[in-house]
Amino acid sequence: MKKAGELAAIRQVIEADQGPLSPPAQAMAEAIRTRHGPMVRALVFYGSALREGDAAEKMLDFYVIVENYRAIYGLGLKSLGAWLLPPNVHFMAVTDAGGVKLRSKYAVISQAAFMRRAGGGSLESMLWARFSQPVIVIAEDPVLRARLIEVLAKACRHFAAEVTPLLSGPVAPGDIWARGLQESYRTELRPESPGPRAAEIVARFPKRYARLSQIIVPHGELPDMGGLRRATCRAKWLLRRIIGKPLGMLRVLKAATTFDAGLDYILEKVASHSGVEIEVSAAERRHPVLHAPKLAWRLWRAGAFR
Repeated sequence: MKKAGELAAIRQVIEADQGPLSPPAQAMAEAIRTRHGPMVRALVFYGSALREGDAAEKMLDFYVIVENYRAIYGLGLKSLGAWLLPPNVHFMAVTDAGGVKLRSKYAVISQAAFMRRAGGGSLESMLWARFSQPVIVIAEDPVLRARLIEVLAKACRHFAAEVTPLLSGPVAPGDIWARGLQESYRTELRPESPGPRAAEIVARFPKRYARLSQIIVPHGELPDMGGLRRATCRAKWLLRRIIGKPLGMLRVLKAATTFDAGLDYILEKVASHSGVEIEVSAAERRHPVLHAPKLAWRLWRAGAFR
């Protein structure tokens, strides 16, 4: 009964996050739907453009939820790659009605994979940590929309359950979320330092995270959950770090086959977060998959990934 009430309260927080898309995000959402047509079941808008406000130079991030991969890719390696290691990442550039150039990085994932992974059914923290943050759901089907809101609520609850054993005693409203995002970022190939980035994200929505903390830790204090549970929790995060970075590298390699201008985007993002820039040869630009291991090694040696 307590868990049901907790989930219902978290759903209210998720609903409060919902609102109309900004004009740039709306234009991009329409362009994605035009590209893929009725195969798109829903979109989820997230990321820095949502957190910090839309700007022409900022990449617009979406998850595109489809019924199945064959509907998008047909039979072949792209469908297989999406099924084995979701999502598949794509790039789109459009010019809106006002002549502003917009760019998007969007990830295609099946409805079944999104529901399971974002809801906490995956050891990898990538989806349930990402979607414990504010997002906007775009779905015409009210039943599907309600299911997605429920999954986002489960993502928040699962996130907290995977972090609270690491903490004890009085907790500030943002502690659970900043610590969890820091742990999650340590499992990924990210150029920025995990701790400051996590703290910055949580600091943008203090009232939201305070409300979530109040739901999960109503008295503002966590009991000591015991050595065994704490050790188990730490072991799971260690395992996520061990498997997360190789899986991230595989996703980068896979993205080179689906993401137009993917190499330029990756290098731009690395440079913006870490300050590390490398020169790319014409051969590396023509065949990014073939040269990806060498490029990744050069970036690693230069200190781009932490």
